[in-house]
Amino acid sequence: MRNLAITILLSLGFFSLMAQSPQRIEAMRMLQKGDNLVQMGHFEDAIFSYTNAIATDNAYAEAFMKRSSMLQRLGRTTEAKRDYETALRLNPYSAFVLDEKAKLNFMIEKYGEGLENLEHAIAMQPDNHQLRDHRVDGYILTGEYISARNDIELLKESGYNKELTLLKHGLIQFLENELYLARVSFEAVLEINPENALAYDVLGLIALKEKNIDEAIGHFDQAIAINPDFALAIYNKGVAYKMNGLNEKALDLFDQAIEIQLDIAPVYFARGLLKKELGDMKGAIEDYSQMNTFDTTYFNAIYNRAFAYEMIGDFDNALIDANHAIELNPDDAHAWKLRGNIHMLFGDYGEAVIDYTQALKLDGEMIEALFSRGLSKVLNYRLKDGCEDMRLAREMGYEGADEAISNFCGH
Repeated sequence: MRNLAITILLSLGFFSLMAQSPQRIEAMRMLQKGDNLVQMGHFEDAIFSYTNAIATDNAYAEAFMKRSSMLQRLGRTTEAKRDYETALRLNPYSAFVLDEKAKLNFMIEKYGEGLENLEHAIAMQPDNHQLRDHRVDGYILTGEYISARNDIELLKESGYNKELTLLKHGLIQFLENELYLARVSFEAVLEINPENALAYDVLGLIALKEKNIDEAIGHFDQAIAINPDFALAIYNKGVAYKMNGLNEKALDLFDQAIEIQLDIAPVYFARGLLKKELGDMKGAIEDYSQMNTFDTTYFNAIYNRAFAYEMIGDFDNALIDANHAIELNPDDAHAWKLRGNIHMLFGDYGEAVIDYTQALKLDGEMIEALFSRGLSKVLNYRLKDGCEDMRLAREMGYEGADEAISNFCGH
């Protein structure tokens, strides 16, 4: 019976192949050759094979999509986009095209659309483990860890890429703060492949969470030894040094991470914070500004750049950034307090009072805003109200209130 079943399956495959045109069969052969070249790292040769497949059968959507993927990898984005659009026009519903659409949607943070693409693709090819693996990525990005774990269990049962599956399982455990289990997973990854730099990097992050800074630095060093261009591991090592109070060493590592990979927005943010701590306000502004070119909605960078502008006396730019910070996150009390400070420095005491009041609505315990509102009211000739705010701030424990109350309120 088993031999009969195999014979039937082979026959079905044969008839399916016979249903293809000779051009498509030859194009499929060239496509396979291109895939093999990709595995060997011969990307230009792979593009040549995909181009031959397209020339042989110019209605073969998968060939256009695979060439698009390779062109994108090589930075030839205009050509990649053209191929991608052609593939969509020829066959917008093939599993491969949907998979590529999902990856693109994940890159531009349209996670829901990406997962929807993969749902359709998996419905067409339920035994395609790579599609399920990509869906795990989407679930991790959206924080749907239970769904990700379910897919990972299926991938484990199928025997699909044990190292990669363990790596993703460990990442979920780390993200869910299951640090012991995550450590076990990443150590298992290293048993399979002792040269897995990512496993060492996350082991370092686990050690950082556990405040084992020297152990963390050791793991980051191993990751960097395996991959000297691993910018994230270099950055993480810098974070460890910063936690140890070694700010100059941390700054040097942040510089290295940025030099290797210029588009890591959080590194610019971290370096900007460190420069601010070291008193380099102009350098901090440069880093916050650079970060905003990569992520224009990153609230913390805007807020900190505004603070740095304020510290060097550039109040016009500080106000612009403070306005932007409030637009990005109108529920952040610190942003309102910062803008209040800037208005007060400009002498716009009425505007400052409005901002401090909003900060206090969002955070009633922000005694700095309460004291500053009182001072702004006093400077705006609202002596009684202002003194009430400053006295209340003093009762709440604001240091330095006594002198201002003595100067403006008498006692």
